[in-house]
Amino acid sequence: MEKLREIYIFVAFVVGVGCLLLAAFQAWSGNMKSAAGLGTAFVVCGIFLFLSQIKTFKVWEVQVELRETLDRAEEIIGRLRRLAAISARASYLTISWGNRLGTPTAKEKQAVLDDIDAQLVELKVTPEERAVIIRPWVKMIKADFFFLFTRVVRGIAPLKTTELVAAMHATQSQAATDASMAHSDLITPWSKKTNADFKAMDRLENKSLSAVIDEWMPEKGGWLSDKELAAVVLFKKEILKQADDSEKKGGYTKESAEFFDALLKHEAEKSEEIWNASKK
Repeated sequence: MEKLREIYIFVAFVVGVGCLLLAAFQAWSGNMKSAAGLGTAFVVCGIFLFLSQIKTFKVWEVQVELRETLDRAEEIIGRLRRLAAISARASYLTISWGNRLGTPTAKEKQAVLDDIDAQLVELKVTPEERAVIIRPWVKMIKADFFFLFTRVVRGIAPLKTTELVAAMHATQSQAATDASMAHSDLITPWSKKTNADFKAMDRLENKSLSAVIDEWMPEKGGWLSDKELAAVVLFKKEILKQADDSEKKGGYTKESAEFFDALLKHEAEKSEEIWNASKK
């Protein structure tokens, strides 16, 4: 189509030049009407050529300006996307590692991060970019559930110790004394093994929460009886469900945030609940 337009413009140019020459010849010959007609034809051809060039130039100019505008807009959007990703990553790191003493709540933290996620979606940040951004938060959620679990289970130990000592004093029997001493002998090496030397954060870096909990848990035949261990395993399943749901989302779900916040406030009560359930 562009080629045909160029041919047509060339023909108009040739016709215009021809009209100009013929008009001059007719005027020289004294035939003014023919000269005027040919002159008019020349002017028409000239106007057509002039307008054609203006149209071509203007269209080209608009296309260039539009292309430059689009390129500039894409560049700005790209920069905004990168800035949003950097800002989001900083926010995730700050919220993940900041305020480890319990405030704000998991629900409040996640609400802020959900708003950030919505902005990332609007800016079309890719899932791969988001996965990198949220990684510290997902790792910290896993760690928080782990340490919450361990504190609750450790809370069972003094409850059992208190009951064994009370039974020893109440009965003054050798069996009660032996049971109390056996508990002490079993829990001491386990406590030492699962304290600082356990290095939970290093283990959680490359292992699942379930695997690390299993490595931390008292062994069968240890300081927890089979019934007590079974009650702890049920609690472990509760923890893993909430942690798994959070990992799939890339942050606390509404249910897991409420679960975590409630349990954080009532760790001692949960220890008592598990202890009482093991005696039924």
